[in-house]
Amino acid sequence: MPPFMRKTLLPIHPNLKQAGLMPSLDIPSHPHPSDRLPYCEGVTLSGTTKSGSGTLVDVGRKNPVTISHDVPPKTRITVKIDSNDPSLGEPVDPAAPRTEGGYYWGYSVRRCTSLAAIFEESPFEGGYDFSIGTSERGVPIAEAFPERKVKRGETNFKHLLIVFGGPRGLENAAEHDPELNGMGIVKGRTKELFDHWINILPGQGSRTIRTDEALFIGLAGLRRIWDGR
Repeated sequence: MPPFMRKTLLPIHPNLKQAGLMPSLDIPSHPHPSDRLPYCEGVTLSGTTKSGSGTLVDVGRKNPVTISHDVPPKTRITVKIDSNDPSLGEPVDPAAPRTEGGYYWGYSVRRCTSLAAIFEESPFEGGYDFSIGTSERGVPIAEAFPERKVKRGETNFKHLLIVFGGPRGLENAAEHDPELNGMGIVKGRTKELFDHWINILPGQGSRTIRTDEALFIGLAGLRRIWDGR
């Protein structure tokens, strides 16, 4: 969430007491006041527009933007700025900055109750067409995705899924998933759930890698399969 929205949309809570000490994300959806991107995240205001119709939206700039739609105050929306008049805009799909503009616009969160649910509750029609599971018992990234395979397009995908396990790994998650157990997917067969079973850091030294560390290491190593697509 862009910093200028916090006071409006987030109530005071003891768990967020020190949140202001965290560095702000320097990404397109968290604009500098002087930025003039075609898309903005905004929160609607209760004031009256110059024309008397529509809604004012605070997008983190000196002056609010006016949209033609009537939207209740304190509503978060994504706005596309008018290319001819930066004081005007229109609400768009929250994914539009990414899908239409090509900007990195953060991420969304989907909570799953089990490992099986990750696949079964996919938001994409037809599910994921390219899946990767991570484990210290997997093969190295360079072996799973050699440059020749990438160049031949063998790693092309429409919807990619990369799954990182907790401290005990994905095998432990599968072992405690009744639905997968009923399908015969137990600890030693967890890799059968995925198209590829990889080790993101061979010779890691420590017994475990924290999931937050594995995320950065894994994405950095795997970017070869989507760079240049």
